[in-house]
Amino acid sequence: MARALIALHYQNDICHPDGQIPFAIDRTKPMSSRFLEASQIALGRARQLGFVIAHVHIAFSPDFADLPRHGRLFRKVAELGAVKLGSWGAESYKGFDPLPEEIILIHKGNSAFFATGLESILDAGTVTDLTVCGLATQFSVEHTVRDAADRGFRVTVLRDCCASANAYAAEAAFEVMSMRAEVAESTNWA
Repeated sequence: MARALIALHYQNDICHPDGQIPFAIDRTKPMSSRFLEASQIALGRARQLGFVIAHVHIAFSPDFADLPRHGRLFRKVAELGAVKLGSWGAESYKGFDPLPEEIILIHKGNSAFFATGLESILDAGTVTDLTVCGLATQFSVEHTVRDAADRGFRVTVLRDCCASANAYAAEAAFEVMSMRAEVAESTNWA
């Protein structure tokens, strides 16, 4: 039984105070720094325990030609000029840089499995158990958890390592995810 940690969207435009995306994390609240600290600790613990680590970033071509236009969420990314491939905003946030042996994937949807080859990578590593953390709770985290469960993985989502600028939507997402995954705090996980 191999385990993997899926770290979603720990990127400058999403996490940094000067980042372009305002709806993934409320940078004005103390919980945002606690979320980042807990996430760094969880990442370090997963590394110590020999987890497969997959950093999944969202990024689009500089002209946004590859951006899905079917929803307001993605159209807003283009309006903000955020997470362009090759830009500072699309790069890893400080403290979340992948190590050479870790996986880094770029996606253009909500689920970490969307057009990334993640399932094949996990299957090749005989991964059966996934832990998911990152941003935003009600978007990419929830979509990834649902998708992973549908694909037959045992899933844990780290509540204190997930963030959203919308606390109500995040709470609703955790309630939904609890039907498909174990919802745990990073302090009593692994």
